[in-house]
Amino acid sequence: MGLFLIWFYRGKIFIGLDNFKNLSQSLGELRLENQGLRLEIAELKNKLNLQSQLYLTARVYSRYPFNDNQSLIIDAGSQAGVQAGWPVLTAENYLLGKVIKVKADTSEVRTIFSSDWRSAVRIGQAGIEALLAGGRQPKLELIPVGTRINLDDEVFSVSPDLPMNLFIGKVSEINSQPAASLQEVKLKTDYDLNQIRQVLIITDYEGFD
Repeated sequence: MGLFLIWFYRGKIFIGLDNFKNLSQSLGELRLENQGLRLEIAELKNKLNLQSQLYLTARVYSRYPFNDNQSLIIDAGSQAGVQAGWPVLTAENYLLGKVIKVKADTSEVRTIFSSDWRSAVRIGQAGIEALLAGGRQPKLELIPVGTRINLDDEVFSVSPDLPMNLFIGKVSEINSQPAASLQEVKLKTDYDLNQIRQVLIITDYEGFD
């Protein structure tokens, strides 16, 4: 009887050991998963910290001259470190314009809807070169007739005074005349300039790429 009880007792120990091994394995897997999550969180924090260093957020005060969709006045100026020439975005990687005048607490932003705007761009995956001419309806000019362009081709900035490959918009209309040597393309954006209340200013060109 005593031997049977010892065997039964030992059996319980062996069963307990098996459960302990399974529990240890599960805990090990949880530790690895937890470590992976911590690394992901750390990477996300680093990315957010980097973005905070690359961008300065500003609110839109008004449009100037009024209602002509050419320039914006924002509530960040020299006291916030803003400098003329800095690119301005509607969202990450989405070009709106650039700072042209800076005061202590405000700055003026020339947008791609200004008739004074000119910058080099590339169209579509083929990287067709063109000139972005601003206005209420921005256009892409100096495109040779016969160049293959499709509706909704994406347009990116390649101007030397702006970070490379900032998204600008998409092709909305293609106008070509048989007698002409160049064709013209209309550009559309996914936003309404009149609805923009906040912008991002790129402050670090090197870190942006």
